[in-house]
Amino acid sequence: MDEAREPGAAAEEEPTGPGGLVEVDLDDADGGAAPATAALPCDDAPGPRPGAPVVVLLHAFPLDRSMWDDVVPLLAHRCRVLAVDLPGLGSAPVPGGDPDLGVAVDGVLALLDAEAVSSAVVAGLSTGGYVAAQLAGRAPERVAGLALASTTTRVGPPDDPDERRRTAERVLGREGLDAVMGSVDEGLSEQARAERPELAERVAATIARQRPAGVAWVCRALAARPDTTDALAGFPGPVLLLFGERDGATPPQERGRQMHDVRPDARFVVVPGSGHLTALEAPQETADALLDLVDAAGAGGSGA
Repeated sequence: MDEAREPGAAAEEEPTGPGGLVEVDLDDADGGAAPATAALPCDDAPGPRPGAPVVVLLHAFPLDRSMWDDVVPLLAHRCRVLAVDLPGLGSAPVPGGDPDLGVAVDGVLALLDAEAVSSAVVAGLSTGGYVAAQLAGRAPERVAGLALASTTTRVGPPDDPDERRRTAERVLGREGLDAVMGSVDEGLSEQARAERPELAERVAATIARQRPAGVAWVCRALAARPDTTDALAGFPGPVLLLFGERDGATPPQERGRQMHDVRPDARFVVVPGSGHLTALEAPQETADALLDLVDAAGAGGSGA
């Protein structure tokens, strides 16, 4: 059943926990000398220790872990929160080798190992959702609960492979990051852009500080991303599907319903009035839904 919540106030605090960095060297697909490096910086928010549930947050493209800044404090009173930069974005180095979102999965698993986390609730929004679904398919025992927000498991829109490759070339050419500045309008609802211009400014500023090489790498990885429908269907733990009511990129009535048909037992939450980036437009509703997933995951999702 669809669930909707009344909008709540966004938190203003910034996470203050120490950052961590795990770097993993992987052989590239061709066996060449250049390593595919998954270096996943993360903010480790202060929270209850030890044995508290762990929540891993994976962000949208072309943003970074700061996308979750308003959500993290709303979780940290109950959970240990690891907000991660995906490869090539934020302060994560651009990997070598063939662009592949599997590099991000490798990095998240290495981060869990380094932080002595046996399993975690993993939440991914948009591109982060692609990584979360792949992780759940490859290592379901490490995922206590799975949250897929504003995303899809199927190959196709909003990721047309040819268009993603063209965007990569544009980013590396004369346009630079202007080639992906349309993500501001695509990510936020019309109402948010009109009534909360600071959100649009925040998204634009986050995009502007990315590196063209990293953005192009992720574009090419998105062009090659696999279908993860079977991973969602086979995942044994609880699932949250979270969508913004006014999300034009991954409409809940289309993309959300497709995934809910695959997992009819999933909790399906549609946030009233929100666009694609629910973590920015509706942090309270996003946090509430994630905490419900933590509860559903029960004893899972804690440090080793």
